[in-house]
Amino acid sequence: MNKDSRIYVSGHGGMLGSAMLRRLADGGYTNIITRTHQELDLTRQADVEAFFAQEKPDYVFHIAAKTGGVMLNKQYPADYLSQGTLIALNVLNAAYAYDAKGVVYVSSANVYPEDAPQPMGEELFMSGRLQFFLGGYALAKTVGVKFCECAHRQAGKQFVSAILPAVYGLNDHGTTVMPMLLDKFADAVVNGKPDVTVWGTGKVRREFIHSEDAADALLFLMEHGEGGQHYNVGTGEEHTIRELAEILQEASGFQGQLVFDTTKPESAGRQFLNSEKLYQLGWRPKMRFQDGVSAAYQEHMGWIKGAEG
Repeated sequence: MNKDSRIYVSGHGGMLGSAMLRRLADGGYTNIITRTHQELDLTRQADVEAFFAQEKPDYVFHIAAKTGGVMLNKQYPADYLSQGTLIALNVLNAAYAYDAKGVVYVSSANVYPEDAPQPMGEELFMSGRLQFFLGGYALAKTVGVKFCECAHRQAGKQFVSAILPAVYGLNDHGTTVMPMLLDKFADAVVNGKPDVTVWGTGKVRREFIHSEDAADALLFLMEHGEGGQHYNVGTGEEHTIRELAEILQEASGFQGQLVFDTTKPESAGRQFLNSEKLYQLGWRPKMRFQDGVSAAYQEHMGWIKGAEG
């Protein structure tokens, strides 16, 4: 990419999208195209095609998605499948039709089978059944990865997919395990509560990546990834939910008790990525997990105080 290339970042207002904007700005890229959801509904094919016809971006970082935690996926599986697939295909198809020079599509570790051996390599994609409760979301993400592969096979398009583990960082106000725990610890500290309740046993292991590292990897893949390929973008580290809660307890200064409610659902099962394919290209993450979680908590507290003020 040239510094003045026209670059569209979908989902720029979210955690990873905003990190992508910061990474591009740090890299000296000056011609960034964005639209809010109010300005452009990515589930509407005609609107997306009109946007691409007008703006004609040279490069696309397709980060926007319908996301949510396990409970929301259990309650609204059709929404996650239909809206997620529309968001994925409308943007990718328009990028294909209007000759974008390069696309990096953001997918999820949920595209791998629920019984996949750990750590999971790229060869396991579409090799087994998806996790039942996340199947709608995961299938939508699978379709996006397959479109990138097919676009390259059919027309040599430089469409690359990045498969990410759980992403966390600044501006994280979602419904997955990290922002939920950020909320709980902040609430306990502000209101002097005696305990923080964590859903499940706390034994589930999870791979997390900071949004700044993830954005750096997406830019790296735009420059170095091979068209039609999908790359695991992980840290090579796992942490239990209990470990995460204990790090947040230390970061927040919370003096009460941790309570694990085993009547509530665990987060999704173990999803540990084998990211050697990307590492061999020359990329590695930089953020220590403890430092990233502490920074996310401090930012979250600042956001809460700002909202209250």
